[in-house]
Amino acid sequence: MSMNRRMCIYSAVNIDGQKYKRIKRTGWRYDPRIPEEYQIMKECYGNAPKFSRGHMTRREDPNWGDNAIQGNDDSMHVTNAVPQMQNFNGGVWLTLENYALENAKRDKQKICVFTGPYLSDNDPIKHGVKIPVEFWKVIVSIHDETKKLCATGYTMSQENFLRSDEFVYGEFLTYQTPIRVIEKKAGLKFSKLAEVDPLKDEIFESINSPIQSVRQIRYY
Repeated sequence: MSMNRRMCIYSAVNIDGQKYKRIKRTGWRYDPRIPEEYQIMKECYGNAPKFSRGHMTRREDPNWGDNAIQGNDDSMHVTNAVPQMQNFNGGVWLTLENYALENAKRDKQKICVFTGPYLSDNDPIKHGVKIPVEFWKVIVSIHDETKKLCATGYTMSQENFLRSDEFVYGEFLTYQTPIRVIEKKAGLKFSKLAEVDPLKDEIFESINSPIQSVRQIRYY
């Protein structure tokens, strides 16, 4: 968690597709592990033009095994939420999340997913809260074909729809991004995962054009 931004720097989840369980959604709650003044429950959240509580770890992802109910409940702590525009979780970003979970369930795989906002000093202030304009995701799995460890990174940007005085709703752009770039921008280290990234030798910050389909993702 970021103390001054009162939102998570990153969220991480392990998924065991073989043990997945379907569980009903519960309500948002404070995280009991840290003081409530360092969490955002309302303020910037509400109906448009306010923002939705965007899950970093997707609610369904930790719903597996003997602790599936706890995983579901824990995902609803506001420490796992970051302000997002009302229609943010759509398009390729949602497809990526579905793709990871459904593949894990179908192939009985174990997958690790890391997600977070890029917290920039230049983020705009709305309703008294600095709102991130970019988010990142790293998905780690054993590749179906090569049977080797593979980690891929992604960035979702709504920067093109940011105006000086308001957010403009529109199509959000998703890019496959080298993990080394995510590390630098997010101030994190993913240990050896950057070495198994198919974009590890790329010098550009992301694939030049946005991903329109998961079929465009480079795995090797």
